[in-house]
Amino acid sequence: MTKHKTLFLTQRGLQHQQWAMEGAPAELELIMRRGASREELLALLADAEFLITERTGVIDAEMIAAAPKLRLIQRLGRQTWDIDLDAAQRAGVPVCYWPIEGCVMVAEHMMLQMLGLLKRVREAMHVTAEAADYGVETKRGDEDTFAYNWSRRGGIGKLTGATVGILGFGEIGLELVEQLQGFHCTVLYHKRTRLPESVEAQLRLEYAAPDAIAARSDIICSLLPYQGPQEPIDASYFARMKPGALFVHCGSGATVDEGALLDALRAGHLAGAALDTYTYEPLRPADPLVQAVQDPTLNLILTPHIAAGGITAGGHSRTQDYDNILALLAGRELRYRIA
Repeated sequence: MTKHKTLFLTQRGLQHQQWAMEGAPAELELIMRRGASREELLALLADAEFLITERTGVIDAEMIAAAPKLRLIQRLGRQTWDIDLDAAQRAGVPVCYWPIEGCVMVAEHMMLQMLGLLKRVREAMHVTAEAADYGVETKRGDEDTFAYNWSRRGGIGKLTGATVGILGFGEIGLELVEQLQGFHCTVLYHKRTRLPESVEAQLRLEYAAPDAIAARSDIICSLLPYQGPQEPIDASYFARMKPGALFVHCGSGATVDEGALLDALRAGHLAGAALDTYTYEPLRPADPLVQAVQDPTLNLILTPHIAAGGITAGGHSRTQDYDNILALLAGRELRYRIA
């Protein structure tokens, strides 16, 4: 069988790299690199037929010129502003993006977290299931007979018009912004490398430092990657957040000081918090988070690291990474082509 040399440029950790390698079709000779030097990349491109890339740096004219055998540039995700499309067109190399289904689902999960906290869903479900007597007579409803807010709940908010800050902006952040646009939110973001101004304007984003995001945001969405043994979102950061703000987290585990988060929540400084990843997984009964979530009035939502969907580790995305390459080899139409 002919093997087609495929260079896969990634920022994934070793486990995720392994899943991608395992999902590669037999037709491909896959070479995966994280953090390679430019010299090494130019050398590897010399006989590469396919280039798969995940926001790992600019794909410029020199790189495209160094790859005379190149048949396709496949960007995983929808961020394509760092690919020289003109150079690719001159070279006759098609360029495609590919929406990452797991990222779409994580963004949807963050919408659930935000709306669930704003509407105090856990407390509302508890109150409803409790069916307590609030001194209101039960009657059959019609257009003029109803018992609106019979339990006299307060603190119910709205997402429309809120200021939302995103810490760590990659593919999930992009998908989240797309979903927030219908709510007319002001969106602040921070990432290590600022987006081009043209992209910020297109997405209606405002770049801000983490402290400014803390001070201005009604809701902070944490999508931070793992950064070492010290959690970057700690007690001092929670203290800098607006009183009554919400905190939601679908970033890497071990990036949030969970004890400090509980302190801020119990003190009333934060109005709610939702987590999908944790410093120690799976959660066990003795974990303070598990103890805290027993109180439905605390406005704390915990989910068991499922934001990307109910799939096994690695998931279906590892085969989708190669779908356009297989389509090209089979003479089928490319999907999500932009050049």
